[in-house]
Amino acid sequence: MKLSLGRKIRAAREKQKLTREMVCEDESNITIRQLARIETGKSLPTLTKLTFLADKLNISLNYLMDDSYIELSKEYIILKNKIIKQTIYKDPTRVEKINLLFDQMYGEFYDSIGESEQVVIDVLKATTDVLVFENIQFESGLLKEYLQQSLIKQELIEIDFLLIYLYLLYTYGKSTSYKMTSTTNKVLKKIISNSNYSNDLNAYLAIRVHIFALHFLSELKDYETYKKLLDISKMISEENQEFQKKPILQMMEAKYLLFHLSDIEKAKETYVVAAQTAMLLGDNIAHNQILLEMDKDLKLFETI
Repeated sequence: MKLSLGRKIRAAREKQKLTREMVCEDESNITIRQLARIETGKSLPTLTKLTFLADKLNISLNYLMDDSYIELSKEYIILKNKIIKQTIYKDPTRVEKINLLFDQMYGEFYDSIGESEQVVIDVLKATTDVLVFENIQFESGLLKEYLQQSLIKQELIEIDFLLIYLYLLYTYGKSTSYKMTSTTNKVLKKIISNSNYSNDLNAYLAIRVHIFALHFLSELKDYETYKKLLDISKMISEENQEFQKKPILQMMEAKYLLFHLSDIEKAKETYVVAAQTAMLLGDNIAHNQILLEMDKDLKLFETI
C-alpha cells in the first residue's frame, strides 16, 4: 500500500512539473525528506499530510486513500498511552516494564502504523534511553529533522510535546552555554505561547513539558515566567483532572517559595505536602524522591 500511494503522489507531482521543494514550501506542513520517504514507499503519511498533498497537487483525497488507508487500532493507542505515562525514576522494575512495552510495540504494531506514529514511538524510545542512561551521548536525527517543524506551529500536538520534552531532557545535562542557544529560547517561548491551547488531549504531555521548562527558568532565574507557567500547569491539571504530576507541581512550587521568595518554612511545608500527595496517589518512589529533593534544595539554599 505504501509503495502504491507513494507512486501516485510522485506521478501527480511530476505531472505538474513540481519539485519536492516547491510542494513542501516552508516545510511547515511536510518536510522534503518526509515527502521523499512517502514517494519511495518507505513511510505512510498522516491524514493531515495526505490532505495537504492532495490539495497541493490538485488531486482527490479519495484517489490517494482508496479503501485501505490504515486506521490506528484501539490496542495500539492503549499501548502507546501506557508508554507515554510510564514514570521510570530509574527503578529497575519500571525500566524492565517499559522495555517490555516497547518490545510489544515494535513487534506487533510498528510496521503497520504511519510515519508520524512511528516518529512518536521512536521519540518515546529515545526519551526512555536518555532517562535510563543518563550520560548517553548521541546525535539525535529525530530532533534535527522534526523539532524546527514543531516550533513554527501555532498549536502543539502530541508529537510536538514529545519532541520538545526530548530536547529539554537531552539539553538539560549539558553546560549552561549549550542550554542557552537560540533553539532553547524558541522552545521556551513556544511553551509559553502555546499554553492557552492546552486541552484534555495533550494535558498530561503539556504538564510534563512545563515541569522541565520550569527547571530551565529556574536556572535562568526568570521567576516571573516561572510562576506564570507553574500557575498555568496547575490550572491545566485541575481542569483536566490530570493529577499524576500534581506532586511534582507542588514540589516546583516549593522550589519557587525557597529560591525566589526565601520563605523556608512555607517551602518545607509545601515539600511535605507534595510528598504526601505522591503517597496518596500510590507513588512511593515519587514520595521518597521529593523528600530527597527537599533535603538537597535546603542544603543548596544555605550556600547561596
